[in-house]
Order: sequence, then C-alpha cells, then structure tokens
Amino acid sequence: MSQNQVSTLKRGLLVLEWIKESSGVGLSDVMHEFKLSKSTAFRLLTTLEDMQYIYKIQTKYFLNPNNFMELSEQKAIRQWTSLNAVYQAALNLNMSTYLGKLDGTDLVMTQVLHQPYTTTAEEEIGNRTKLHQTALGKVILAFMNEEKLSATLASMYLEASTLNTFQDQQLFRFHLAAIRHDGYALDDEELNIGLRCVAVPVFVKVKLLLPLQLGRLWMT
Repeated sequence: MSQNQVSTLKRGLLVLEWIKESSGVGLSDVMHEFKLSKSTAFRLLTTLEDMQYIYKIQTKYFLNPNNFMELSEQKAIRQWTSLNAVYQAALNLNMSTYLGKLDGTDLVMTQVLHQPYTTTAEEEIGNRTKLHQTALGKVILAFMNEEKLSATLASMYLEASTLNTFQDQQLFRFHLAAIRHDGYALDDEELNIGLRCVAVPVFVKVKLLLPLQLGRLWMT
C-alpha cells in the first residue's frame, strides 16, 4: 500500500463500491466480505448512511442513486415539471405523480409529488421495488431494445408481491409486448392489494427520457 493512501477512506470506498454492485447487503455481509469487526463495519455503514451515499431498509443497505447521477440527469429529473404537458396532466387528473429509473432489476423512485404538487416527497425518493411488480417498472422493460430486455429478464426472478403479480416469464413477455403496443402500463394490484396505477413513457425526440406514473387509485 502506498504511503499516500488513507486506509480508512480506501476501505469505505471499497465498501461503497461493493454495495453499488449488490442488491442489498447487511452488516454481517460487510463484516465477512472485508474481514471487519462488527463495530468497524457498523461505523463505516453508519458514516456512509449519514452522508447519504447509502440508505437502509430494515437490515439491508442500498446505494442512494441520487448521489451518483450525472449533473444533466439530476437537472432533467429535478426540473421535470418544466415538461408542461406532463405536469398539467398530474394537476388536471389530481393524481400523485412518480418518476423512476432502472437500477439492475429494481425500480428506484427519483421524483414523487403529491397534492398540491409543489413539494417533493423526499421520504419516498430512493424507494425500491422489483421492476415486474409495478406499472412504472413494466414501462421501462417494455421500451427496452430486445437485447437489453433479454439480458435483464434473464437476471430477474419474478418474485410475487401479491396473487396478481406476474410469475410466468412467457406470459410476462407477452404482457410487455402489449404494453409497448398500447403505449402505457397498468399495475392492477400487483404490488399491493387495493392499489392501482397507470404509467407511460415520456419521450423527447424519440428518445425515452423518463418513465412517468400517474396516480395511486385506492379501490373502495
């Protein structure tokens, strides 16, 4: 090791890089992977969490995507309300509005607005779900090119969240083709019972800019 290297900093960066490549890691995982004591691993993870490089769900730590976006991407997401047609649709329909992005086989929320649509719901930014369980995730998959879609589906496990969640790969393929044809996707109680959503892709000059989800409709 070079004399100019700071061992604690290097260790923290290695842990961060490992979390980036993982789909959620626990304290014991970090201890085992880097041969650290429980207290050292805990301090490293807590420091990274306090600096908002990672976030914790129950016992697992995940990379916080907001700190690793290109400036142009951050601007596009934060200023999404400048897409007047999209913003006006949310206002006119009086529905909560969500933007998300792909991270491996997960959907990560990057922007969430609830009525009166003036303040971002910060506590929901970074929330993760499996792509196949939501309308937003299905839109992302449906508008992938065939090569990327095949590779992504090959690495996915169609885990059930409710009885309505797709679990058959072949049927899910047909479903994605229908979404691409129709131009929108529905979540019919596939993530949570009583919850329905509709999602559409947002294109700028034929390029998919952001997937957009409008509304959470609670059944009565």
